[in-house]
Amino acid sequence: MSIFVCVITQLVVSSDGQPTDLAILEQSIRQFADPDWRARSRAFDVLWETGKPGLADLLRRWPERSDALKLALIGLLEREIAFSEEYESVYKRTGVPLGEAHGEYYGDVVEAVTSLKDVRSLNALIGVIQTGNMATRALAEFGSAALDRVVAVLDSGDYHKRQGASYALAQMLDPKNAPKVSDPASREKIKNALIRAARDESSWVRLGGIKGLRRLDEPEIIRFIQDLATGDHD
Repeated sequence: MSIFVCVITQLVVSSDGQPTDLAILEQSIRQFADPDWRARSRAFDVLWETGKPGLADLLRRWPERSDALKLALIGLLEREIAFSEEYESVYKRTGVPLGEAHGEYYGDVVEAVTSLKDVRSLNALIGVIQTGNMATRALAEFGSAALDRVVAVLDSGDYHKRQGASYALAQMLDPKNAPKVSDPASREKIKNALIRAARDESSWVRLGGIKGLRRLDEPEIIRFIQDLATGDHD
């Protein structure tokens, strides 16, 4: 028993009495479940600083805990999405926004999760599809695994999310991602979705659709884009 306790102590505390990276990792994972977003933010910041750049070093140093860390980060992003959505009602009632600190923290969590390139983060990244290129690029890299979910967002009511979906679909046709959606069914699904995007009421959604359609060298699509060029009021 004494030998076992000694080994555990060495894992948690360094020779100078300071917590090891593993101890910091375990504590941060626990604090990700704290009900206060500020506590979650502090735990994430400590972990982020320990594992620079982008937590990759921590994943290499502690491979036996890498999967737990990945799942904890994905769960953290899902928690922040839910928290932000819940706060909408507070904002509508009080007019008080969450503020810049939460925005920066939220963005850093999105960056961390996208860097994982883990398909288990699909639900979380769909939840932040409207936040910009990091999320849409990560979803596009999932290829056919994300296709149906992204198309469903394109057909939903929120134009910010529709815009993100149109860009993700366009990025699926980038040369590095195209092999992941090369089967005829996926290509047809993307083409039809991008045509719908290019007819959207939002000019930003239409732009995403056009960015994708230009990758499809088909006579039908060329004629469609020509019609847009002369008929789209924007």
